[in-house]
Amino acid sequence: MRKNIFLMLFLGFLLSNLAFSQSISLNYKIPIPTKVLAIDTAASIKQIQNLSDLRTFHGSENLGSARAKTNYWFEIDFSEFLENHPNLDSLIFYPVGIEKGSLFVWNQDHFDSLSLNRFEENVLLRSEFSGLNYVPIPVQNLYHGSKLFMRVNYIRISPNLTNKVFYSSTPQAHATFSKLVSRNSFKSQVLAYFFLGVAFVLLVFNLILFSYMKDRQYIYYGLFILFQLMYYSQISPTLAHVFGYQYSKFFFWLTTVSQVIINLTYLMFIRHFLDFKEKMPKFDRIVKGLAYGLCGFTLLMAVLVIINPYSRLQADLMNVERIFMATFTLFAVIYLWRNYPDNLVWFVISGTVIFTTGALCTMFLLDLDYMVAGSAVESIIFSFGLSYKIKAISSQKQKAEIEAYQTKLGALRAQINPHFIFNSLASIQHLISSGQNKAALRYLSKFSKFVRQVLENSLDIHITLEKEIELLKVYLDLESLRFDHAFSYEIEIDAKSNLDQEEVPMMIVQPFVENAIKHGLLPKKEGDKKLKIHFHECDQFIHCEVMDNGIGITASKANKSPNSRPSRGLMLTEERLKMAHKSIDQEELIQFSDCHPGTKVLIKIPKL
Repeated sequence: MRKNIFLMLFLGFLLSNLAFSQSISLNYKIPIPTKVLAIDTAASIKQIQNLSDLRTFHGSENLGSARAKTNYWFEIDFSEFLENHPNLDSLIFYPVGIEKGSLFVWNQDHFDSLSLNRFEENVLLRSEFSGLNYVPIPVQNLYHGSKLFMRVNYIRISPNLTNKVFYSSTPQAHATFSKLVSRNSFKSQVLAYFFLGVAFVLLVFNLILFSYMKDRQYIYYGLFILFQLMYYSQISPTLAHVFGYQYSKFFFWLTTVSQVIINLTYLMFIRHFLDFKEKMPKFDRIVKGLAYGLCGFTLLMAVLVIINPYSRLQADLMNVERIFMATFTLFAVIYLWRNYPDNLVWFVISGTVIFTTGALCTMFLLDLDYMVAGSAVESIIFSFGLSYKIKAISSQKQKAEIEAYQTKLGALRAQINPHFIFNSLASIQHLISSGQNKAALRYLSKFSKFVRQVLENSLDIHITLEKEIELLKVYLDLESLRFDHAFSYEIEIDAKSNLDQEEVPMMIVQPFVENAIKHGLLPKKEGDKKLKIHFHECDQFIHCEVMDNGIGITASKANKSPNSRPSRGLMLTEERLKMAHKSIDQEELIQFSDCHPGTKVLIKIPKL
């Protein structure tokens, strides 16, 4: 029972509040009958009062577009409104779409003039949420208890005045609904805050990119977004106050200049984004000239607004600039579509078409929401475009680094080959001069085989380990002939793996083998001279162990003269290994150790 009573009370409360809100909503922004008198000469309020009494004012059914040099006098009759609300002491009047004008209210026996001028001190108040301008009017200040007179001059704009209406509310309805956001205002502010979110992310993103890459395109795009925020702030009261809406003349100056700077920064961003200077130098000169023109036009607009914010010339020039930029954009998009050599252009074409479409819709439909929506979509498209370009630049940089690496490796390898060839030619010369012709022929045969194999692989920076071992065998046979079979050698590879198919830098082991023979085995006076080379796998490396039973590291160092230089071949090979794996220190890739007898060298060859 208690539950039912509670439910009935709740429903009663809900229905009463619903009915109350419905009754209030019926009193909010009610259209007021309006008559108009358009005259091309100045007239005093006294003359207008007499003309009103003579019923000279007429309806606005066929009034058409406003003319710049015409004075429009509106007679606003609240008779019906006051009949429906007989106990009102005051009402709220909404002078919608007024740029410059005066409101005339009755004060006992004369009219007082209240300024409605947009860029001067005026009596207009602004609703915080709805963004509507309004004026509270005491009923006692209405002429004949029901009328207001308003003089309006349309200077910058020419709105359609056919069936022109103004609106009024009761103070109670205004107090209630002015704190609420209307459907249209809500839609506009959702768009504004959506764009604000996108713009903030992109602004931070571009600043970070500029700090790292020092590329001016990111600054231009950041400025493009910032000035868009300034211009679009006029559809959101909260954002507008951030940029100084309370200072009407300054705010108008800021939003006017912002329109031109938006075009300028966008143009400069596209110029750098698509690298016109490098890829389309002729078109770049046109874009650069247009950018200088926009700079001058920005300065002109700034000066004209300061001199006279109501300037019709300034408004006409702005319209010419909009049409010119839209036309240029159309031809530029077609030209880029046909001539630009990179897929990056599709981001520019799609983003520009959407942005320009939104701007044109705003220009002709007088609704900024279209431009905001177009800008939001364009910003999302260019976020993908910037990511695409960064990835492309990274790929190009990586490719250039690989090419530079391969070029340097080739240069280092080219320095190693002559070193061995000169030694071999000297050996052949020695054999021939000492009368060992058969040995010289065998050596020459082995040498030609070695040179042929090197030349066959000369275009390859890397070869398989199998081919590397073949080259090592031919080289060791040559050295064995050169020193009259003074040593023996053995090459082993781990049979449990497929190491022979792994790629390694060509002739990467040869300098260590040469070093072992020259400084380890040949100085040995007694006993067998053996060289063993063993390859096995270890994580991301191929380990190559070069072991000899020669005199060892300590004795080898003692035999060297004070003026002897480090092995050129070893130095070059160390550099090649370091280039192949930059993240690991050179000392860790090559390790020398005494074996007693002999020396062991561990070479860590990074897998490719």
